[in-house]
Amino acid sequence: MAKIPVAVLGATGEVGQKFVINLQRHPWFELTALYASERSADKTYADALNYGKENSRWFCKGMPSEKILGMTVRNLSNVHPEENSLFFSALPSETALEVEGKIAGEKPVVSTASAYRYFDDSFVYLPGVNELHAGIIDVQQKGRGWKGFVVPQPNCTTIGLVMSLKPVHDEFGLEHVTMASMQSVSGAGYGAVRSWAEQRKVQGSDLPAELEEFSQGVFEGNVIPYIHMEEEKVRKETMKLLGEFSAGKIRPAGFKIACKCNRVPVLDGHTESVFIETTKGCSIDALKEVWKSYRGEPHKLALPTAPKQPIIVMGEIDRPQPRFDAAMEGGMVAIIGGVEANAFDNGFQYTVLSHNTELGAAKGAVLAAEYLNKIGLIK
Repeated sequence: MAKIPVAVLGATGEVGQKFVINLQRHPWFELTALYASERSADKTYADALNYGKENSRWFCKGMPSEKILGMTVRNLSNVHPEENSLFFSALPSETALEVEGKIAGEKPVVSTASAYRYFDDSFVYLPGVNELHAGIIDVQQKGRGWKGFVVPQPNCTTIGLVMSLKPVHDEFGLEHVTMASMQSVSGAGYGAVRSWAEQRKVQGSDLPAELEEFSQGVFEGNVIPYIHMEEEKVRKETMKLLGEFSAGKIRPAGFKIACKCNRVPVLDGHTESVFIETTKGCSIDALKEVWKSYRGEPHKLALPTAPKQPIIVMGEIDRPQPRFDAAMEGGMVAIIGGVEANAFDNGFQYTVLSHNTELGAAKGAVLAAEYLNKIGLIK
């Protein structure tokens, strides 16, 4: 069977590079076009990244194939939707709104950007959690006059939290959720990683807005207790992802949620301390069982990028830890540990860890596209 031709928007950035790694040998998708800004356009992918040189801008541990390195990067201002069946977007949000919308007039876009997350007609998709929301795509197409659509991923901090809440919400109900995050430096982008590695302050005028907010901070040996708009994003997205789709609308979930987000000197993996109160009474063993047994649609369908089970429960009270556990199952699972009852009625607390640049970025978006293709939405 012929592979589906796909393109990557923002191919030279951190997440764009992750898309390249996850698509270059994909069994269903064939990467046929790379798009980036004018600075990289008309260069080979290798030259655009100074690949293999001392000042290389290649971020990932994996290596791009010779075929990919030799591809000519195209100018983002001149995208040709007709040449590909699907576009993966790793664009900054301020660029994504216009570019993704233009492409969606003709073809599907699966995006890691936040530009289309917060519209009423958006299918913010977390594989294994909210497949029942897919009907909103039809609402989006009819309302906007699009032949394609935009499916954005949730914020990477939201992902681990919601993965852990979904089975509990379904089985026991939720009254209250409180979360405190310890988010890795890689969640702030390539510039933050470089600055942290060099143990110096982040500098430069081309940083994303969220980086500018704490660009005067020093990562090493420090905690930065503020991430621009992060808490608002987590609250909105959690309630939407766990809500119900009915009569052409997504109704947010009804429980109460509070969160506090922090940046910590860890390279990869967002760790979260979570406190919940369930509607129905349950035990620690019952909680662990619903997590262990939970399977979403991508896992039942055994899609190429899906792990066998989306949630792993560790028995140790001091795990998971990002240094040792974030890359478990290729970084495509939520890992839960330290499960305990607490003083509140039907109250429990636990730690959840998820990989912010795998499940929380390009690899998770590829899994989302696999599901969209499986249900016939990629033509």
